[in-house]
Amino acid sequence: FCECLYDSLCLAESLFTNYDNLAFFEEGKLGHIRLGQIPLLSDEYMIDYNPKLSDKRNFSLKMGAGNAYILGGRNFGKTLTEKIDMIESLMLNDGFPMGITSYDAVHIRGVMEPVINCLDNHPIVSCFKGRIKRSPTYLISSKTNATIEGINMNITNKAPGNQFFQKHFKKLWIEEASFETEEVYRKRVDSRHEAGCIERATGMTNFTKYSPAGRIFYDYSKKPWVLNLPQYVNPFWDDLEKVKAVKKYGGENSAGYRVFVKGEVVEEGVSVFDMERIRPYYLEGKKLKRFEVTKKTFKKYQSFLLLEKLKNAEQIFICADIGESAPTEIIILAKIGKKYRFTHNVTLFGLTHKEQYEIFVYLTSRLEANFIGLDTTDGTGRAILRSLEEVIPKENLISCAFNEKIPVDFEKDKNGRMVYKDGQPAYIEEYVSEWSVRHLKSLLYDGKIEIPEDCYKFDVQINSIVALQSSTRTIYDCVADENHLFQAFQVFAISEWMNVFNLVKPINIKKFSKGGV
Repeated sequence: FCECLYDSLCLAESLFTNYDNLAFFEEGKLGHIRLGQIPLLSDEYMIDYNPKLSDKRNFSLKMGAGNAYILGGRNFGKTLTEKIDMIESLMLNDGFPMGITSYDAVHIRGVMEPVINCLDNHPIVSCFKGRIKRSPTYLISSKTNATIEGINMNITNKAPGNQFFQKHFKKLWIEEASFETEEVYRKRVDSRHEAGCIERATGMTNFTKYSPAGRIFYDYSKKPWVLNLPQYVNPFWDDLEKVKAVKKYGGENSAGYRVFVKGEVVEEGVSVFDMERIRPYYLEGKKLKRFEVTKKTFKKYQSFLLLEKLKNAEQIFICADIGESAPTEIIILAKIGKKYRFTHNVTLFGLTHKEQYEIFVYLTSRLEANFIGLDTTDGTGRAILRSLEEVIPKENLISCAFNEKIPVDFEKDKNGRMVYKDGQPAYIEEYVSEWSVRHLKSLLYDGKIEIPEDCYKFDVQINSIVALQSSTRTIYDCVADENHLFQAFQVFAISEWMNVFNLVKPINIKKFSKGGV
């Protein structure tokens, strides 16, 4: 064992026999690192110091053996081997200042806590345990004087990447590297040690060609260190998993399937939203109020779904992307002056259309809503809308079918005069799916929608929208794992477009009795 201590593969298979719990150790039994995971382990430990070379040249050899950019599909062991590599680095990289970064605190915690658990409980690894701090940031030290510090990119903050200041890392793991922004990248580059930095980046291929991750992926000089694998290298992938994935992402040719299963970069896709224009309008220090209702908690939803209307709100919009087999995302926005503030997010899991209808009626009454916008592309949304029409005036309801067209302007001749057909003004029409994105973009760029700073789900999804050209149409697709919150905002964009000058009073729910309404 000691002879093979610096062989990362041998060490990993000797120390860890249960990869679901790295703290577990069974003497006399070896683990098994899969073939597709071997390149994910770092090999800089094998490079010994050569006194004939300069310190910088010695370290550049370690970088050559340790650098890796693993960008591919889901579930082939990227994060697992990252945790193993971190543990090995604490044992073998004497005196190294190291870091791990991701776009939010949740992802950093998801990696650091299993590493800490291993240091606390593994009979061999615990011999190397030094000090551990969880606040204000994660900081692990080992008895070899190596350290690993957690660095939150804070991509939704007004100063993203500031935690990299005054850091000088010799090794850095980048979790979910596809979400790194240009501003964070610039600050991260300045946090390298003067001798260099071993970079270990993992993530999906849900990036665009000119993003920091995209530039690395297409940089020919980095080709020896870039690994791109699909999800189906996982031995648990089979025909049943494929059927599930095809259903989840909407076909093998969909952007989601190509990214998260095949590990492809959607090269023909162009990023739709410029996040540098949107993020300055995030509300610093504000937190979004989130609620979840499942089929198990539905019966008691009134006991915890305690939403309050903002006192200075002039109008309330309740908009939703209705899920057939997926969750229903409900967003609530309050109009204050000329801006719309995103105040609540309610997610419904596994509810029938009748149960969802009941939730909408409850929210409408509690918040004194003015408008309810629903995604009616599929049958569930249309069924909920029909039920709502029985108790809510139609002027307060907005049907948003993404496969239909919407009038967006009057048709005019070359002299700028309005065109009439059969005595009626002729309209210019656009597909709802496309116009909703364009109008949402203008609302976000103009700062008319205020987003709480901690709404990472919104940031991830809006940053993952790409435009694909299909004959005469521009098709918008989301290369994030989910797009339901984004589609709820598309519904809001249409609702706002149709009612921007409509001063409708709060909804008065109709109540039925034996004698009528």
